[in-house]
Amino acid sequence: MARIAGGFACVLALAGCSADPPDEHPPERQTQTAAPAEPSAAGTQTPATSEPAATPSSTPGSGSRLSAEQLEAVLAAVNEAESLNAQIIADGELRALEEEGARRAEDIAVTPEECNVYAESSPEGLSAEASRAAMTFAGESSLQPDTVSLSGLTSEGAAGAQIRASRNQLNACSEFTMEVSSQEIRTTVAEIEVETAADQDLALRTTAQVPGTIQESLTVRAAVGGTVVDVLVGGSTDPAADVARAERLTNLVVAELRAP
Repeated sequence: MARIAGGFACVLALAGCSADPPDEHPPERQTQTAAPAEPSAAGTQTPATSEPAATPSSTPGSGSRLSAEQLEAVLAAVNEAESLNAQIIADGELRALEEEGARRAEDIAVTPEECNVYAESSPEGLSAEASRAAMTFAGESSLQPDTVSLSGLTSEGAAGAQIRASRNQLNACSEFTMEVSSQEIRTTVAEIEVETAADQDLALRTTAQVPGTIQESLTVRAAVGGTVVDVLVGGSTDPAADVARAERLTNLVVAELRAP
């Protein structure tokens, strides 16, 4: 279970898995963003804190930590350029949503137990000192919106460590079962190839077998200097188009982070 999706995407995942059970029609292929297979490296248990002070930086990709306001500005620029009609979630609100997600996660049982990253009290890397921002907007999935979340870390090395942590977690937990609201969800996660302009990246496709449905999502985690970019798109009927959409969103954010 790789820690790849952004914190806000993780909240959406919990909301989706806690939804009412599907009606008893024959199984059909449906899509959903953020299966709980992919909780954030930021985790869902980061305490709400006051916004960290901005670290001076000549450009967002220079390796110094960006402030929450700078991250919001990056998302706002992409939102405007692409006419996404996105809702931008500020740092404080995002942390509050993640705290709510952590409370809801207490009712989730994961097998094997070591795959339950929700139980971790101190996820590595993205601590309370990281600056945060996210946005959500309608994608190709009929069930959940797409999300883009940004985390500003103190160094390029810290951002790169998140890619390694995600890959390590994938190697340990590529298949697992979750029980949510008396529903058993069998989940598999597999790495896929993507091409992005980021310094480093990792992409995963998650398939969750929920009673009556098969739900898929695609996530890309990328590092640009000291910033971690998490892009999550709900699977559609065209997997190749999903990959292209995730790559495009990632590259739009990367270009904005590197803009003078």
